[in-house]
Amino acid sequence: MKQFLCALLMIAIVTGCKTENQESNVVINELPLETYYQNSKLPAAIMGYSTEEGKMNWYAFGPSVWGGKDTINENNIFRIYSMTKAIASVAALQLVEKGLIGLDDPLDELMPEMTSIPILSKEGELVKANKSITLRNLLTHTAGFGYDFFDVQLQNFDTTGWEYEDLPRLFETGEKWHYGRNTDWVGKIIEKVSGENLEDYIRENITGPLNMNSTWFNVPDNLKENIVSWGTRDSTGFKEYPRIPIAPVTEFIAGEGLFGSPKDYLTFLNCIMNNGTYDGGQILKSETVELMFKNALPNGLTLTFDLPEEGLPETVGHFPDESDLYSLSWAIENSNDEMVRTQGAVYWAGVANSYYTLDKDKGIAIVYFTQFLPFNDKVSYDFYRLFEKEVYTGLNTKQ
Repeated sequence: MKQFLCALLMIAIVTGCKTENQESNVVINELPLETYYQNSKLPAAIMGYSTEEGKMNWYAFGPSVWGGKDTINENNIFRIYSMTKAIASVAALQLVEKGLIGLDDPLDELMPEMTSIPILSKEGELVKANKSITLRNLLTHTAGFGYDFFDVQLQNFDTTGWEYEDLPRLFETGEKWHYGRNTDWVGKIIEKVSGENLEDYIRENITGPLNMNSTWFNVPDNLKENIVSWGTRDSTGFKEYPRIPIAPVTEFIAGEGLFGSPKDYLTFLNCIMNNGTYDGGQILKSETVELMFKNALPNGLTLTFDLPEEGLPETVGHFPDESDLYSLSWAIENSNDEMVRTQGAVYWAGVANSYYTLDKDKGIAIVYFTQFLPFNDKVSYDFYRLFEKEVYTGLNTKQ
């Protein structure tokens, strides 16, 4: 159980396209946010929301560099980890729109290095898969790939003589929802189909058109000073990691590799909220965006993390709800007892305690950024949910 909980804590869950300055239709009570931060001992946090019209508002607490005297802001750069996944999903869906790949095309010929990876049975035997993997399987995390830090079987797997580019799969396609390295493979598919590396493709087709100029796998030298402090939290407090990367990355990981600013991510979410449109173009067709808000899990599957019956430790937040669903891009709120979000709103997170919510029906997008491990820190997660609550309350009050 202790091993499971450590894995759960470390799971890598891993602003609008329209930016005209219109009046917000949300009235936020800032006092609960200020009070919470003062009592939280968090080194810094920034959160913001965007309306359908593109109006953004920001609420910042603490410095960008821990112990510094500035105030963190929406243009600071964070390691966004698994918030990379939604951007990579959009990139893949662009290729689907162009007819370069189908959501349900078998990938055996295109990606033999992936499809040849055997399945590790519950008995510890390696068996050949009987079903093909599709892009839909990868985008919905139903292809069988996992994270070794989350799965005991993968942690204990002996890789001596192992010749594949990833660890074994855990089940046949479509049998389960299991969070893992599926989106990493999506990135490799994007590179193979487009003929470009993932950094260039995303810059050319998503972040460039949306003026998300702080979002990169390799942050340009002139922006590196905008990178915020990050580190880890334990019973003794916060310990800082090196802030600025030393060496450039050459392998672009679609599941977790991007750096980006809160403003950039809110720009991305606002674009999707507006059916893929921005001032000057469209990154996805409206019918494709619609798929991003529909459940794509087969056979009545939901988000199952096999949480312990006795519940989680008091230091752990309640992310995600196992009754929720998953689209081609992110989780879909499906709980009957959810007290804040409306059903159908989508959400996800990054492992360094960053979170987002997008409610297309309400016309609101929300981002929240802190920057430390382990994931699902209750103090940070509850701050995100408090901000989310204040946004929804302000929206309802104004309406």
